Amino acid sequence: MNARKKMLLVSYLFPPIGGGGVTRAVKMAKYLAESGWEVHVLTVEEAYYATKDESLLKELPPNVIIHRAKEWNPLAGVRAAKATGNTQTQGAADKKSTGSVRDPGIRQKVKQAVVSMLKKAKNTLMIPDDMIGWLPDAVKVGEQVIRQHQIPVIFSTSGPYTCHLVARNLKRKTGVSWIADFRDPWTQNMHRPGIAWREEWEEKMERSVMRESDAITTVTSGFADNFQRKFGREASRIEVIYNGFDPNDYQNIETFPDDGKFTLIYTGILYKERNPRLFLEAVAELVDEGKIDRSMIRLRFAGVFDYPGYTENIDCVHRFKLEDVVEIMGNLPHKKALAAMKASDVLLLIGDTAPGSGVYIPGKLYEYMAINHPILALSVEGESTKIIRKFGLGEVVEPLNKEEMKTAFLKLYENWKEQRNEEKTKPNDILRRAFEGDLAIYNRQIQAKQLGQLMEEYIR
Repeated sequence: MNARKKMLLVSYLFPPIGGGGVTRAVKMAKYLAESGWEVHVLTVEEAYYATKDESLLKELPPNVIIHRAKEWNPLAGVRAAKATGNTQTQGAADKKSTGSVRDPGIRQKVKQAVVSMLKKAKNTLMIPDDMIGWLPDAVKVGEQVIRQHQIPVIFSTSGPYTCHLVARNLKRKTGVSWIADFRDPWTQNMHRPGIAWREEWEEKMERSVMRESDAITTVTSGFADNFQRKFGREASRIEVIYNGFDPNDYQNIETFPDDGKFTLIYTGILYKERNPRLFLEAVAELVDEGKIDRSMIRLRFAGVFDYPGYTENIDCVHRFKLEDVVEIMGNLPHKKALAAMKASDVLLLIGDTAPGSGVYIPGKLYEYMAINHPILALSVEGESTKIIRKFGLGEVVEPLNKEEMKTAFLKLYENWKEQRNEEKTKPNDILRRAFEGDLAIYNRQIQAKQLGQLMEEYIR
């Protein structure tokens, strides 16, 4: 191994934390290590998080060394307790498991009041994000790792944006090269607090990251264009390294029980601007109109259906009397999620509806692409819909148009009825094309190679 091929990967989101935001860091670490890099990961100590997946750690080779720094977070203690008190939103969506919630006692009410107060306070105390309490110890541990192992280059990936502030401090202290990776925009993000003084402060932070880093990487050409327009003077270099999928994850996916129903699955986190409520209403109307047989359909949701403390989505299931149709699977290990996708007939992609969301590409789109089943995308026009149409991956529907949803759902349902007796497994040309064809830019192994080549430019 080249003695200089060492790197520090700064990523708060790293196993055993699970979910879509973790995958880019994990796969970069894995394939950089396999190609000869000594990869040091700076991440948070194990603590409560909304999603968890211990199995991802098993993917990493021995030359991925993980260093964990402590986080101070006043929300952490009550956050975990609050999640435990709302597990009914993650169980099976039947009348028994999702019935009325018992009236909370005095202690629980006090705890909820404290949580509410802390959530309001975080907009003025926790900037740029809830993970800022990780920064002091992360900088301390990171500096020790860089000096002890003589690491010449840092790669920080966000969110959270605190990762870049950690890397910025480390560059200032050690002078090593630094590449800042944005999986999502920062001050150009569609989800912003809307507090003027905070926006101004965070913009100064972001400009300093653009100015002090040696290169910027991001995951879509739309993000890169927006960065160039806003930070062209500060950013010396902006490169696109897409998100994608790892073909090795799809070679031998385990079987998953097939109950003979027309099954759609959504995997991932749902929240205010990305929710299934209009879609559920559309399906309920198709059932009521007699156009689909409710006993022959199943809607599966794997991941976070309702965040702890919220019940809007499960309330919608009850309102439209879809308890026998909707199956809430909760968080699944990555391999189990892939098995559930493979066993489904249609892969449901629910996009954000906020202004500017067209430049985003949900990471799950690439996983859906690799599974090679039809996609039903409830997405505004933009980069995701271009990919779906370009590669003929499925149906695209405007996410606020219920009639379009009904038409697309019915079309896929009728196609399924015609083809349900045919062999479900079909040749997956997608994986071959990811190695040697037009989909190679979405191959995690090739993306790690791109990053490795970029880093080598800064350690010669």
